[in-house]
Amino acid sequence: MPAESRPSPNLKLTFVFGLALAGMLYAEFQRSDVNEVIVRPHSPVVLAAERTEVDPFEKLIRNDPLEALKAARSRHEREVRDYQCVMVKQELLPSGMSEEQEIDVKFRAEPYSVMMHWLRNPGLAERVIYVKGRWIDEDADNVEEREQAVAQPGKIAQLFVKSVKQPIRGRMAKKSSRRFLDEFGFKRAMDLLIRYCEIARDRGELKLEFLGESHFDGRPVWVVRRTLPYNGENGLYPDRVAEILIDKELRVPVAVYCYSHTDRRPENLLGKYEYRNIRLHTGLSDRDFEPTTYGM
Repeated sequence: MPAESRPSPNLKLTFVFGLALAGMLYAEFQRSDVNEVIVRPHSPVVLAAERTEVDPFEKLIRNDPLEALKAARSRHEREVRDYQCVMVKQELLPSGMSEEQEIDVKFRAEPYSVMMHWLRNPGLAERVIYVKGRWIDEDADNVEEREQAVAQPGKIAQLFVKSVKQPIRGRMAKKSSRRFLDEFGFKRAMDLLIRYCEIARDRGELKLEFLGESHFDGRPVWVVRRTLPYNGENGLYPDRVAEILIDKELRVPVAVYCYSHTDRRPENLLGKYEYRNIRLHTGLSDRDFEPTTYGM
């Protein structure tokens, strides 16, 4: 009777090695959930591309800057209740181009409150506080001059008087600024930008374009340019060209430069408004808008 055949040691070793290799591959397959591998007949094996999130707002501002401004205004009004910043301002006034001013600002949306403290080149006042509806001159002949703000005069004048009340839209206000106190704030700045864009759009006169990306105050911004048929101070529009820098994270206009001509040289500047060191949600209280807090 022939001897029973036995598998060779080499064949056993190969079989065991194959089982081990198959087990390792199976375990690796079970463990891997990072990249999906899709195999199709007669197609090469391709790892799925890494997904990149596209910011819908960035797409909007590139394709429709006006709608982007509206979306930014809605978000800001919904989410931001107060903030502090340093405003750098320079404007063409009836007396000529003003000096560049640096102003520390506290702002609260409700009740609408503004405190401005001039750090550099103060005008007629060193500090001013406005709270909507708080100081009203019922005897004012002009309705526009009933709303008042409390102003702290310069150092020398403070020796004689701590504070004075002035109409926020009165003669002195018009002499010292192109914009009034009740027009301050990111939302109201966007209100004005949108308002004139819509007027010009409805008249077929609007040119609003996305220019690209840049940096301002160390932060990334988008740049938008608005061009209008400006006819001077007594015309319908406030400027011919406005270059608007929108902060990518905050989605507010952190700088606006207004010109009387498409040639944006310094002699054509109407107004420069920059907002630096912005701090949102600082928890401002009534005390921050109380004159006695500042010795007024």
